[in-house]
Amino acid sequence: MSLSIALCDDEKHQRDYLASLIGKWNPMVKIEQFESAEQFKMLREDNTPHDILLLDIQMGGQDGVSLAKDLRAAREDMIIVFITGLPDFIHEGYDVNALHYLMKPVDEKKLFVVLDKAAGQIAKTEKTLLLPVDGEIVKIHVNEILYVESFAHYQEVATTSGSFSVKMPTYKLEQQLGRGFVRCHRSYLVGLKHISKITKTDVILDNGKIIPLSRRMYKAVNEAFIDYATRF
Repeated sequence: MSLSIALCDDEKHQRDYLASLIGKWNPMVKIEQFESAEQFKMLREDNTPHDILLLDIQMGGQDGVSLAKDLRAAREDMIIVFITGLPDFIHEGYDVNALHYLMKPVDEKKLFVVLDKAAGQIAKTEKTLLLPVDGEIVKIHVNEILYVESFAHYQEVATTSGSFSVKMPTYKLEQQLGRGFVRCHRSYLVGLKHISKITKTDVILDNGKIIPLSRRMYKAVNEAFIDYATRF
């Protein structure tokens, strides 16, 4: 399971220290740093949600608790871990369903325990589909689906780890996928998480794949992409 972790702290040495610890915990984790709540809102890479947010409470500008409340109000479900130098703020976490508090200076072992717990929680809640493939039932993680291409009674489900031919009506698969996917062409559904660019004629995915975009669907796809990219 790939993870994306955001570090939001107005002190660079704190962010660098946390990043080094996370790298020791799991070198494959994608780490992105933000120096303020305002920057976090504006500059999240590719505008895709992170799985875990390590959030400093006391920052210049908008504080961490306020940012967490904004995220929860917008139904942002990433796991939040507060970082603080003062124990007085611990009670604030109950209102935003924070997973844990870590006191500065953050202890390596305590951080690893919290990250293990977060990863386990994500694994349990990650949405999966059970789809019929070549006479077998295959479990596919929804967030790994790049796009779905329709061929008569079959759906070609392209994921980050390969493609699967599924015998299922288009409408039924579309219902199972739910929000997070948009129809851009009569033959294609695309995962909003994996869109990097939209032109008048194409949807370009983050792996470089170009998917045709129907003229009549351009407005709906563009609006869905903007809504997904600015969900908080």
